[in-house]
Amino acid sequence: MIRTSWALRALLTGACMAAALANARLPEQAPVLPAPDPDAFSIIHVDTAQALADACWNLVSNQAIVIAPGVYDLSAVNFPNGVDGRLTVGRFGAPPISNIQIRGATQDPADVVILGAGMLNPVVPYGFQLFTASEVTIANLSVGEVYFHAVSIDGPQGAHSVRLYNIRAFNAGQQIIKGSGAGADNVTIEYAEVFYTVGAIVHPEGSPANSCYTNGIDVTGGDDWVIRDSLIERIRCQNDAMAGPAILIWQGASGTVVERNTILDSSRGISLGLVSASDHVGGIVRNNRIRWNPSASYEVDVPIYTTSPEVRILHNTVLTRGRYANAIEVRFAGATNVEVARNLTDAAILPRNGALPILADNETAAQPGWFENEAQGELRLTDAAGAAIAQVLRRADAADDFDAQLRHAPPALTALGAHEYSLDRIFRDGFE
Repeated sequence: MIRTSWALRALLTGACMAAALANARLPEQAPVLPAPDPDAFSIIHVDTAQALADACWNLVSNQAIVIAPGVYDLSAVNFPNGVDGRLTVGRFGAPPISNIQIRGATQDPADVVILGAGMLNPVVPYGFQLFTASEVTIANLSVGEVYFHAVSIDGPQGAHSVRLYNIRAFNAGQQIIKGSGAGADNVTIEYAEVFYTVGAIVHPEGSPANSCYTNGIDVTGGDDWVIRDSLIERIRCQNDAMAGPAILIWQGASGTVVERNTILDSSRGISLGLVSASDHVGGIVRNNRIRWNPSASYEVDVPIYTTSPEVRILHNTVLTRGRYANAIEVRFAGATNVEVARNLTDAAILPRNGALPILADNETAAQPGWFENEAQGELRLTDAAGAAIAQVLRRADAADDFDAQLRHAPPALTALGAHEYSLDRIFRDGFE
């Protein structure tokens, strides 16, 4: 077993410094995931990269792999697939398996660090690649420095019903977390950190080739994804070109829930759909915090965007800081029955190309002084935010706030944006 190096711990800690300052709901604050039940799982303990690769390749249903603290160098492994350095969960073309856990032995994802050979070295194309596996939990670990994706879920091969919990996924040559194709459904990402330590690179297999070709989380055709309580940052290009969205769900996807996330220092934010109204159907984007860096050199675009019919965009706090003219855009005439309500922004909410969203109770003139530490992405309200505080009655589909605390009950009024405001909330994390 190789113990986690102080240098690597420093890298991961430094990469997440903005998260600590922003008081995001970090992985170390994730509720403890119970240990795998020995009556439900055959438990395999591993403490070397070779043992981890072998255990993944040989998985059968009802197994749990528990990984000892350490750094796991996938480039040094003699891979059972005989080709390259990915951790395969459910072999390509094989009979399906289910009820799988792969998890670090502690609750700290920095204790188990799984590394490829870098974003430009194809010897480790993926961290985890899921093919014929379902009911899979991957938890309590870090994975990154890979050629394509840190985690890839292949729907056409049968991968679905996946939970990514309390993980750090970082530094991938293309999208960091990828859901590919119809059938990659019912995926939940909770208490994750998804980030570049500096930014995405120009990649030889980008689209087009030799371009910066990235997103934080990219889902093509998957239904019923839930992305919550996570931090996504530095989804940007090192060459200052426009990166893809931090969260992009499209190409026939539906039913996405994106809630209580913090997105910082990135080129784009949350996109349900991208190029047409058939890209995405339904879903909700609520209680998220997004803040653009006013001094950044890289290109930026809109923080929240949808082409999807039947979507609700509720109670988000969005600060463009003058980098882009609009905070929220709804595009195309086919984006019908879209509701944009109770958002707190510093820029316009714009219908485009024939879209006619329902707009209600949005405040688009937020000021930096309305927030506790806007410069660090801490977007809890101060008493200077009078135009946002106690403005509307609580609604059932946004009953809680960014901290998962119930908003004021009627007849009391609740605040606009992601955070409730109350002088009697003495403690930062929702303790009364």
